[in-house]
Amino acid sequence: MTSRVAVQLDASWFEGIRIVDVHFDGRRVWSVASEAIPGGRLRWPAALKPYLEGRTTMTLHDAATGRVIGTTELRFGRSHDRITLQDAAGRPLAMNKWNRLGPVFDGGNVELRSRLLLNAQGIVGVLEAAAFDVYIVGGSLLGYMRTGGLMAHDDDIDLAFLSRHSDPADIGLDSFRMQRVLERNGYTVVRHSLAHLEIDFFDAEGHVEHYVDIFTGYFRDGLYSQPFALRGPEVRREDLVPVQRVEVDGVELPAPARPEAWLEYAYGPSWLVPDPSFVFETSRWTRRRFENNFGVFNRGRVFWEKRYLSLGGEVDLDHQDRDAIAAWASALPPSARVLDVGCGTGAAANLIASSGRDVLGIDYSHEALSIAVENAVPGARFAYVNINDRRDLLSLGARLLATGDLWHVRIADVLHGLTRTNRHSLFHFLELVLRGGAVATGTVPTVLPPDYRRGDPTSWHYPEEWFRAELGKHRLHVEFGETRRRQTPHGVRDEVEFVIRPRPADQTVPAMREDDSA
Repeated sequence: MTSRVAVQLDASWFEGIRIVDVHFDGRRVWSVASEAIPGGRLRWPAALKPYLEGRTTMTLHDAATGRVIGTTELRFGRSHDRITLQDAAGRPLAMNKWNRLGPVFDGGNVELRSRLLLNAQGIVGVLEAAAFDVYIVGGSLLGYMRTGGLMAHDDDIDLAFLSRHSDPADIGLDSFRMQRVLERNGYTVVRHSLAHLEIDFFDAEGHVEHYVDIFTGYFRDGLYSQPFALRGPEVRREDLVPVQRVEVDGVELPAPARPEAWLEYAYGPSWLVPDPSFVFETSRWTRRRFENNFGVFNRGRVFWEKRYLSLGGEVDLDHQDRDAIAAWASALPPSARVLDVGCGTGAAANLIASSGRDVLGIDYSHEALSIAVENAVPGARFAYVNINDRRDLLSLGARLLATGDLWHVRIADVLHGLTRTNRHSLFHFLELVLRGGAVATGTVPTVLPPDYRRGDPTSWHYPEEWFRAELGKHRLHVEFGETRRRQTPHGVRDEVEFVIRPRPADQTVPAMREDDSA
């Protein structure tokens, strides 16, 4: 039986090999540098370990030539079934350049690849008509230059546009103008930052089937920058524009004027040699520069998309939650409307709506919203709103105020999963919308579980003292209620109820300490 930690192989297999492609039952699932297999000991990446249950024929290939260098039979755990690496929608998965498991074209639907290319072509047409200089970059450009088509282990199409500005504020305005152009043409836009958009396309069940990334390129201080990962002197303006027309798997798309310059800038001088194990390494200072200039609005979204995709349907509430939510809804004023922040699958919003309330549930997970919309009851509506994007959130606040109604806000099991900056955005939102006696209520876990993981926001916590200190910077006041012990995927946790109200106008706001200013 094989260990889920590592497998011992014949070290001679890897002599003279730089990059190894790892195949399970004939399909590539991972690529690794041979230097990371000391003495033939192949250690499994963390993202792959949960899928290691059952049998597979592992074949190792030289990534540069495709030559088979070794084959072995593996069995993990007690299952005799063949290992299947696919997501809940049936899409094949493989390790990608971000060291995560993601959907790939390899072993997938040829029609999907065609739809992706044609949709990218449609986006290019819309943007070029609006005077944006657009060109393919990343794996899309790399695949074209190597084979004339998309790479089998890629999972999207990467575009960039060249801004004529160098100031971050002007670059952000360019990106917002692009977003408006795309949305007017019916595209679904997800904003990762002020310099990065994702255009999502959905299947018949409402799942994200494929997407196109659009990065912003610009020149500043003699350096070509392309957030979120690239900044350097290797590319000149004439290397990018005017663009040339190329055919990627038979579909015409724009490419940089000199693709070799961009590829060497991004992947180094050996870009032509296949290296599926390549991982972008961005310096801390470059990343901080980009994050400070353009923000990060996408934190945690991939985690939640995968989580809700794995559910496959609405998650019901336990009796304790149902009773508490029903009691809260019944106590609201007759004309009150409800905003459910971080509504997830919509189970709570539907329960509140069934009592005769008008409810709007918001979330930034398309997979959660697809479940919520499918199961919506009369009176429940659902919308994409990104709490991480203060502009998006405050735009919603303005729309709620325009209704003239009182909106009571439900924020259950949400605050602990946000960063401090994004909690402040939500508190600004509450300052805007809590009027006429309306309050925000919810629950939050206050203690870290034993299995805390930084990459899993459900394992985070929000102690009462943090809550008071952060809310003290706003015209808001929090009252804590009952603390109960609740069974969660991370074991039994302490969870406190809270009510947030507007702070009386004559009540002073506590002075901000220096260590609270971040």
